[in-house]
Amino acid sequence: MKKTLVALAALAAVSAYAQSSVTLYGVIDIGYGSHKTTGVNGTTGAAGQIKSSGIMDGANAGSRIGFRGTEDLGGGLKANFVIEQGIAPTNGTLFGIRTAATGHQIDGFSAAGSAVALSGAAGAYSISTNRQSYIGLSSASVGTLNVGYQYTILYELGTLSGYNIGSEGVPGADKAHIMGNAALGGTRANGFTYISPNFSGFTVRAQYGALTGRESIESTAAGTNGLTVDKNKRTALMLSYANGPLSLAVAHTSIRSTQANGIAPAVAGAATTVYGVAGAAGTLPLTGLTRRASVTQLGGSYDFGFLKIAGTHLRGKNGGASTYSTAVVGSPIIESKYRASQIGVSVPFGALVPFATFGRARTSSSSQVATVIGGDTENYTQRQVGVRYSLSKRTTAYIFSGTTKDRVAPAATVATTRYNKDTKTVVGIQHSF
Repeated sequence: MKKTLVALAALAAVSAYAQSSVTLYGVIDIGYGSHKTTGVNGTTGAAGQIKSSGIMDGANAGSRIGFRGTEDLGGGLKANFVIEQGIAPTNGTLFGIRTAATGHQIDGFSAAGSAVALSGAAGAYSISTNRQSYIGLSSASVGTLNVGYQYTILYELGTLSGYNIGSEGVPGADKAHIMGNAALGGTRANGFTYISPNFSGFTVRAQYGALTGRESIESTAAGTNGLTVDKNKRTALMLSYANGPLSLAVAHTSIRSTQANGIAPAVAGAATTVYGVAGAAGTLPLTGLTRRASVTQLGGSYDFGFLKIAGTHLRGKNGGASTYSTAVVGSPIIESKYRASQIGVSVPFGALVPFATFGRARTSSSSQVATVIGGDTENYTQRQVGVRYSLSKRTTAYIFSGTTKDRVAPAATVATTRYNKDTKTVVGIQHSF
């Protein structure tokens, strides 16, 4: 009897284990590179040059380590989860930061990170090491619903769908595919994501959520920087189609943000910084003012076998900055509109795949206050060439070289410090496990 019970218990344990699984996975990408950021017209000083070279985090894929798991709940329903941590393998902290942008990888040189490729002072590192962390349910007939911190639809189309043939970790393919993403929740955010089953090549992906924090925060007392209201609602929808060599996608993302600041404008010395934007003492408090932003994206690729062509196009607008004018009560000072396009071509020769990409990205701003300069604030031209060589299914060697130029001088922009040329070449190797 005891032997029977032991056998049944062992069988139950094996059965339970067979119905669930956890996988450890990751990417390590390291290269040797040379990076140069040049100030306007090659000037020196505050808008001068930054040079860096040596062994660095690679550029073909972001280094990471993660866990993904699934459990069969029966009846065709499964539970799943992903926890993914970004790492910086050539930095002494390893797990404390990740390489998140094309800025310079200089240890201790601004770990805040930035998606602005030409702001050399912002650096490449980010202290936001969480790449993804979500849980969900999936059914082959109904689809998948995930909740948590995950890739935004803007990032899914711009980067993960294969329409950006180049490397976004190197200048030259780092701008146009996700232009304006910071105003729309960034590349990752909290929310719900629904992914439909595949219907004759068509798939629908829908998202609802916030930014990286909560959807709504209100306080009767002035909090950090006097912020008493912080509300962010983000919605996005993407329709994609894949059939043989053809792949197409269209997506729309919108966000509505409301912030209120409880610091009285008449208080002497009550300077504020709301979301990184400085406001001088005596400026109008942000009392229930609302900002709206949106972007529409198109992406496509076609594989002819001997040649693959892919590209993206987007148009968007940001309804205002976080600083407001006393001259136009309830109105944002700046409203920005941006558009960007890129195209790339790759020509495979067996395991060797050379490629070239070209892109343009432009932002123009209009002002409701005469003292604030409008016009073009960004005007990027980008180009990149490279080659990837598959040593195996998991290991890829590569060489990338690219340049991004901004043709707008600092005097014509809202920003006070800008760089107009960013060039980088890197030779590396990436291994996935």
